[in-house]
Amino acid sequence: MNTQKAVDSEKGGMIKLLSKLIAADTTNPPGNEWRAAEVVEKFFKKEKIKYRIFEKEKGRMNIIGYIGKGKPRLIIACHLDVVPAGDGWKTDPFKAKISKGKIYGRGSVDDKGPLASMLIAGKILRKFEKKLKGQIILACVADEERGSKYGMYYLLKEGKLKGEYGIVPDIEREMKKIDIAEKGLLHLKITSFGKQAHGSRPEQGVNAVWNMIEFLNILKKYRMRYRKHPLLSDPTNNLGVIKGGSAVNIVPGECEVLLDFRYLPSQKAKDIIKDVKNMFRQVRRKNKKAKFKLEIIDRQKPVEVEKDNILIRTIKKHTKKVIGKEPGLIGLPGTTVVKPLVEKGILAVGFSPGEEVAHQANEYISVKELTDFSKILCLVCLDILS
Repeated sequence: MNTQKAVDSEKGGMIKLLSKLIAADTTNPPGNEWRAAEVVEKFFKKEKIKYRIFEKEKGRMNIIGYIGKGKPRLIIACHLDVVPAGDGWKTDPFKAKISKGKIYGRGSVDDKGPLASMLIAGKILRKFEKKLKGQIILACVADEERGSKYGMYYLLKEGKLKGEYGIVPDIEREMKKIDIAEKGLLHLKITSFGKQAHGSRPEQGVNAVWNMIEFLNILKKYRMRYRKHPLLSDPTNNLGVIKGGSAVNIVPGECEVLLDFRYLPSQKAKDIIKDVKNMFRQVRRKNKKAKFKLEIIDRQKPVEVEKDNILIRTIKKHTKKVIGKEPGLIGLPGTTVVKPLVEKGILAVGFSPGEEVAHQANEYISVKELTDFSKILCLVCLDILS
């Protein structure tokens, strides 16, 4: 069987499948991944692909398909959830719109387009099942947009997903890049405690917001210590949320901020935390009434894989065969589920179709890129598992 011709013949089916996935509103929060999982389940049943369903919490559904058996196991992982639609859409974000070779809709590029492409590849690869020397795992996971607590981290921690290789189609870049490194992530919640009082007598209280501002002014000038990385941009910190006060005539007794640090392999989260705590001490030297609390909301280590390995070589070879050009190597400032896979000892990279329009209004993906990606997946899987 010529897999590339087989994919071309499935183009109409891929469009219909993606349209159904877009219509399944899996906005996270709250998630409701079961809606898209039901679409996938019907597809697996129709194509006689074995599958299992895993839920950490009702409705937060993960569905995993299996083709072949034994080792090595190649995981292809796409996520079922999407971010909120937001404003600025010219069409209904949850109704696929096809125009000039592109499919518009929330999740079209992140990540339901790649998911549909993966499933069509699975349909074709199912016909080679008896010849495979290993297993293809089609992982359709929950909760990627909010930290993967109900998705990838749950599956790996509970031993429900295992493999030797992994491809995560969630970086866009039109199949011109392969993600082999990702920054670390550290999310902190800082609370400033004061004393509530009447707004007309502020001297009787301790203003938690003013104290927080003192801390934030120090943070704004903070420069992290690090060694430059060849594929990753410099480390960053961002003030994402600030909350404080309940009324104009009340001295606020509490103020809260959420901070987002992205750091390099040469750095450690514990050193950043130590620096933040030192900022508290700087404030208290001048203001004895200032009081702060630090909580770690999320912490994920930086990851990177070797630049030359069988997975990268195979993806490069077959991408050149299909689209005429080898993809280059990049690192990402953000995080994908490549990170938990690599942390678990699985050789994983990010690679996918689509332009960088994820999370935007009028999100779209090229139909041709979806078919090309499906062709590449078929060739890569057959190469590695033959």
